[in-house]
Amino acid sequence: MKSRSSLSKIVIISLGAILVVVLSVGLFSGKYPNYINKGGVKNNPQGIVFVPKRSPLMVSLLINPDKLGVIANLLPSNDEQKRVLRSIEQLRTKLLTQAQVDSEADLSSWLGEEITFAVTSLDYDRNPDNGIKSGYLLVVKNKSADLAREFLQTYYTKQAVSNSAQLILDEYKGVKLVYQQPLTAETEIKQVAAAVVGDFVLFANDIQVLKEALNNAQAIDLNLAHDLAYQSSIESLPQEKVSIAYFNLPSTSAWITNQGEVSNPQPQSLTLSLALNPQGLVTHSRLFGMSEAQNQSPKLTTPPQTLAYIPDNSIFTVAGVDLQRFWQDIQTGLNNNNPLPQLLSNGIHPLEESLAIDFAEDIFPQVTGEYGLSLSINKQTQDLDWLFVNANTLTDKLDNLAKERGLSVGTLPLEDKTITAWTKLVTTSDNNFSRLEAQVKGVYTQEESYEILTNSVNVLSGILSNPTNNLLESEEFRSSISALPTENDGYLYLQWQPLKPYLVKKFPIVKIAELGFKPLFDNLQSLTITSEGVENGMQKGTIFFNLSSR
Repeated sequence: MKSRSSLSKIVIISLGAILVVVLSVGLFSGKYPNYINKGGVKNNPQGIVFVPKRSPLMVSLLINPDKLGVIANLLPSNDEQKRVLRSIEQLRTKLLTQAQVDSEADLSSWLGEEITFAVTSLDYDRNPDNGIKSGYLLVVKNKSADLAREFLQTYYTKQAVSNSAQLILDEYKGVKLVYQQPLTAETEIKQVAAAVVGDFVLFANDIQVLKEALNNAQAIDLNLAHDLAYQSSIESLPQEKVSIAYFNLPSTSAWITNQGEVSNPQPQSLTLSLALNPQGLVTHSRLFGMSEAQNQSPKLTTPPQTLAYIPDNSIFTVAGVDLQRFWQDIQTGLNNNNPLPQLLSNGIHPLEESLAIDFAEDIFPQVTGEYGLSLSINKQTQDLDWLFVNANTLTDKLDNLAKERGLSVGTLPLEDKTITAWTKLVTTSDNNFSRLEAQVKGVYTQEESYEILTNSVNVLSGILSNPTNNLLESEEFRSSISALPTENDGYLYLQWQPLKPYLVKKFPIVKIAELGFKPLFDNLQSLTITSEGVENGMQKGTIFFNLSSR
């Protein structure tokens, strides 16, 4: 049996998701408005005046959801448009049933140009006797207050009849409120309190949450719109966007883990804006309150040349300058359960084991110039091969370590080059005959001023024999980075569909995240992330979601 608070959470989130996607199917074949060519609109969320400063998270859609369907028109083929359409149709049907909304027409008659969803508090009544009860608020801009009231009347009448609840009409600070109460203590109902306030319709999972939202709007010092970190982030983000999201990171972490209070109250926040692009979606990020607050300009103005030695079939790539700093950022800036450093660690672990070294501690600090790390799929074993490119001189040190660990270090020809291999002699048995076999632990060579190190002779052979089949020459990769700022600290690039099985196998939570955003991940081809330094205490970054299979 679900608790009342769980039912409230389900219905509020369901209503919010419905309002975002339920009408997005209708205009798949229509012309799209001019703002899509520009990336979005210049509006900022107005409904956040009802959201408290302490809110763990807030997500706001800044266009009417019936315009979302035209995003499919940005995709170049009809097949891709149909895939998006099918995904949204499935989600729409599920959500309509969940929240007991009969028809999208009931919503489209009054929906305006903004929908804001927020978790307002971790435990709104702070009563330890009834468990943790998070506050949820949905703020919807209306284009007709009268039609919005008609929708509420119809919705609540149906709920009252079907759930044996009584409808309560109340007034608070001059605003008419409507909510439900069960007729008996044993009756479970989907508790949703609502009010029409000027151009907005408010839904909350408890009458107390709704009243606090009205207090926030009247006392400006209480609401998120007047939070300094939020204001600074919004001002530094590009103007064009279709959505804004704000996360108070310690509070968001507490909400996800179902904690009633924050164990680490340090002021850290993440603000994201979502913009449209002819090949997909662009997200700009502002991370505020991290330990590194000193201004730092981006280190690169052109893509790292190490990308010229990374095969274009790599499914995971990191390239930039100052590898140690990148490693620290993704470990401490995200968390130790982040799959990105673990994925690279698992790929390079066999070499670390053979040499008895820790790359993160012993090698990465010495990589001060350009670098490139990548993983690709071995077609014979389906395991992941790793590749490391850098502009420093590391292989002399690694040669000495290999010899100390009992590995043989020797040169051999490959293509028209001479390469160096680290090998280990092992004894194998076959039909009662024993023989010695050399296991390759690593091979490397030098091209111009770059060292190329990998565990696979085939990977190195491919680089030397097909020098143009690299990421720097890849049309898909160049298209991805064209959506990102040219001044940056490098790129993290992954090809989602081939990488997904490896991520899901080692990190089941990835599968859960994928199910939660199925329309996006079903059509996601690649993901590219870059950082752009630190400015006024904020770490800046951009993410490109490529939805176009070129």
